[in-house]
Amino acid sequence: MGRDEHSKGGKNAASLPQTPKKQKLSASEMREEISRELDAIDTAVKQRQSKRKDK
Repeated sequence: MGRDEHSKGGKNAASLPQTPKKQKLSASEMREEISRELDAIDTAVKQRQSKRKDK
């Protein structure tokens, strides 16, 4: 039997991508960002609902 070269990934298949230090966020900054995103989604949903009621 020959070698099955397709069964393995490359050398970097198991490694995770690295985030540059200047792009990393602390836990509190991450919570703030998630909070802002959820607020934006909430206001968008409310605007869409109010537009549907107006029709």
